[in-house]
Amino acid sequence: MVKLVDIPEYERNHLMSKLMSPLGELPWVSSEKSLKEKRVAIVTTAGLNYREESSFDFIDSSYRAIPRDLDSADLLMTHSSVNFDRSGFQEDINVVFPIDRFKELEAAGVIGSVADINYSFMGGGLLPSVYEDNVRDLATRLKADGVDAAFIVPVCPNCSRTVCGISYYLESEGIQTTGIALFREIAQSMKPPRILWVSFPLGRPLGKPGDAAFQTEVIAHTLALLDATEGPVLQDYSIDLPDVETPPPACPVSFQQKNEDHSWRGRLRREMGALTPWYELGLKRRGRTTVGVSGSSIEDIIEGLTSWPDDNDQDFPEPVWLKCALEDLKAFYSEALTAQPGEYRAGYSERVIFEETVLGELIVCYVDYFETIEPNHPFVRAIASREQLKRSTGNWAVDQSGDKVKAANPVDK
Repeated sequence: MVKLVDIPEYERNHLMSKLMSPLGELPWVSSEKSLKEKRVAIVTTAGLNYREESSFDFIDSSYRAIPRDLDSADLLMTHSSVNFDRSGFQEDINVVFPIDRFKELEAAGVIGSVADINYSFMGGGLLPSVYEDNVRDLATRLKADGVDAAFIVPVCPNCSRTVCGISYYLESEGIQTTGIALFREIAQSMKPPRILWVSFPLGRPLGKPGDAAFQTEVIAHTLALLDATEGPVLQDYSIDLPDVETPPPACPVSFQQKNEDHSWRGRLRREMGALTPWYELGLKRRGRTTVGVSGSSIEDIIEGLTSWPDDNDQDFPEPVWLKCALEDLKAFYSEALTAQPGEYRAGYSERVIFEETVLGELIVCYVDYFETIEPNHPFVRAIASREQLKRSTGNWAVDQSGDKVKAANPVDK
């Protein structure tokens, strides 16, 4: 659950620093159409793009078009933030981009139709105002598709602020909006037209992966806000995620196997070999993988990530590739670790990776290197989460000029 009272102080301070005033006077679009007549578009800030498309950059306010008849196996998540759990997306795309749920609502006559083209932004690292030009451009495309309303969902801490910004600009262009907030205080401070606060884990705005009924209920409550006659509307969703009934088995792989090769390369290769059968089982079960962000093979990733730690005279990895390669390995590990039967809480695979694996040690190795250059080096937040390090990893955003600025309400220096 993402309630301020339940999270560590460093995370609470980080989130409270993101509070902002409304972007302007409340825009409000009224519609005489009933929900069953409306054409609805999904807009996610999860940083989704097709494998053959360019990935989102670390700082990126652009969007990607996602057709309603997408093949989910072709979608990757290239969001820059590491401060949310990605296992929900790995298990079920609908937990961040509920295209199947909306098709079901269309077939049942609950909504008029789903847009032919839906969209993804990457909601991390930017002030909401940076998205203005691209959101207004998107509004033109939505109107051309006959869209009446947009359903907007976040994944990371900054995404809740981005959702508020997207809502503001779309509504000011004449398109009704409704969305989800993962942090109530951010929505309360920015006052978007209509928003539903849910107490679900980061990365799971629709709740539980694989639970179509639960996801549909959340969507129904969010869409119902379109009937409000005046705003701003901030409604609390009163239902938490159900408890995990079948806890996962003990970690399926022993990471303490003995071998005389104590190099980073040897240890990581051995660990990857132990996980490979489980990864392949997960791939068969899910029919898709989220590995592929770096564009490199697993063997090339192992080679590229361990050459410098094993021999500091070797070239240091190119930072953008380093970030993407680590994301690919984390996805590989997570998909392998959750391949066994059982239910897995948000954060399970990340905890195992960081606390029990060579990969986790390797991430710390790179964190330590960057922090010899500069305490709280900006790149640290690109590869290690606050929860993993148990501390703040910096508190800044990027403005319209591309400059790094302190948060609106800085609470850590």
